[in-house]
Amino acid sequence: MDETSWRDLRPSTAVSGDPSGTTGYIDYFQVRQLHTLQRPLTETPYEMAFLISSQVMELYFGLLCHELGRARREVRDDDVRAALRTLHRSVSHLRALEGTWESYTDMTPSDWNPIKAKLGKGESSSLHSYMYRHLAFLLGVKSSKMLEPHRSTPVIHQGLQDALEAPSLYDEVLALLQRRGLPLPESAVHRDFTEPYAAQPEVEAAWVQVYRNESHNQLRKLGESMTQLAERFIRWQQVHLTVTIRTFGNKPGYYRTGAADWLRHGLEQAIFPELWSSRTEM
Repeated sequence: MDETSWRDLRPSTAVSGDPSGTTGYIDYFQVRQLHTLQRPLTETPYEMAFLISSQVMELYFGLLCHELGRARREVRDDDVRAALRTLHRSVSHLRALEGTWESYTDMTPSDWNPIKAKLGKGESSSLHSYMYRHLAFLLGVKSSKMLEPHRSTPVIHQGLQDALEAPSLYDEVLALLQRRGLPLPESAVHRDFTEPYAAQPEVEAAWVQVYRNESHNQLRKLGESMTQLAERFIRWQQVHLTVTIRTFGNKPGYYRTGAADWLRHGLEQAIFPELWSSRTEM
């Protein structure tokens, strides 16, 4: 069966013992629909890998938003045990997400340039992944500027505005620490959530106390799960930077900024900052 025929299966031609011409597996996973979502625009042999890997990344962004939104609710409800399980799953999802870069391992500019040319200038920027932006907001990487590419799509723009205004996962964790009696300043818990979080020495001292005091064992486990989550996300960002340098260099991307420089700047935005800085004092 050639590519055209397997990608264009209709219920009447699908082989199955079911009279409808399909199976529970095909229906549940919407297999036929999935295999019609890749529509290459060039003849470059890397384009199918690029399309499918990017679509898989988008699905993982959505999965991580689902999981971290759940973890945020569980922390808000003081259900740390449930949040730990959710965060454990999320770390596994991030490992899988990082693996999607493997399809790009030996792609060169000559492989990427024809695809980029068809996508157009600016329109193809990864900034247009609104699900990735939702994920970044959940992790506390807030920026109102990131809503600009979506102003022409009101439903997406409003969803991102809501996510920008909502507390991040880390915001909810800090509120939990305060409820558990840790001396956190009000400015760390009650603040404008649309603004990037700014690290505070009192929060760092609170995490040191959590790690030193055996009575905070559950919170220490939460801190470690959050650290693993941040580390895995940072690894994904680092591979993104490496792949970009290899396939695109530092040519201008969105906002006419060098693509590699833009990604390097993203790596400088600390995720859960006091969980890292507090280790100097532990």
